[in-house]
Amino acid sequence: MKRENPMKRYISLVLTLLLLFSLCACSQTSDPAEPEEEYLSVQEPEPPQEEPEEELPPVFEPVVPASEAVAADWFADAAFIGDSVSVMLEYYNNAYGTLGQAAFLCSESLSPGGALSYAAGHERLPEYPKGSGQRPRLEDAVASSGASKVYVMLGMNCIAGGVDRACQDLVTLIDTILEKNPEVTILVQSVTPMTADSPRADAALNNETIAQYNAKVLAVCREREWYYVDSREALSDEAGYLRDDYSGDKAMGIHLNYNGAAAWADYLLTHVPEALK
Repeated sequence: MKRENPMKRYISLVLTLLLLFSLCACSQTSDPAEPEEEYLSVQEPEPPQEEPEEELPPVFEPVVPASEAVAADWFADAAFIGDSVSVMLEYYNNAYGTLGQAAFLCSESLSPGGALSYAAGHERLPEYPKGSGQRPRLEDAVASSGASKVYVMLGMNCIAGGVDRACQDLVTLIDTILEKNPEVTILVQSVTPMTADSPRADAALNNETIAQYNAKVLAVCREREWYYVDSREALSDEAGYLRDDYSGDKAMGIHLNYNGAAAWADYLLTHVPEALK
């Protein structure tokens, strides 16, 4: 039997070992497949949606500004409530018709408190209808007149008793009118001034207290959303007094003549709220 060459066997063994060693090295150094990196898509946030601002109703401005004159027939459904100062406006309108067929519920010495306390038929209340001998409460007279616009100018006969009380009585009277006539529009006129040399002026009744009263009435009109017609502007001089050429009574310096009434009527024609045209 032929004996295997020991050298050849040794070489074969070495080669086998080298092959095994090479295979082990490859298995240890080969990196495992790394997972693919995952990229997330990042979206930029959308800007916050601005909610539409809630539209607030416009602030009511009571002072009626100057505007283009209306025709006289605009006053066909208007009623004027006033004292002896307004009586002259009524006389003027009867003569010239500047304010058309407006109803006048005016009487001498009328005041808000008086109108509230007098019983129906009292002689201080205005006669309505004219010539009827009837003197209904003002809220009833307004209803009978069919007016949809009511001008109120009262206060001269009660300011001397206290500005606050006079203003409160005016508000109560207007509320009484509105209770019976809820659809009417209220237009409060400022109390007109006194002349600079008015013999009637004293510590209780003067242009300063009239101005205080008008300021309080304006504040109420702003709160209650009543129109405020500053008729005083039409009749005042530069110092705020009733113009001498508009004064019809030197004994009191309060009432108007026809010149003053004409200026007042023209002011009313050119100071009508746009919403009522």
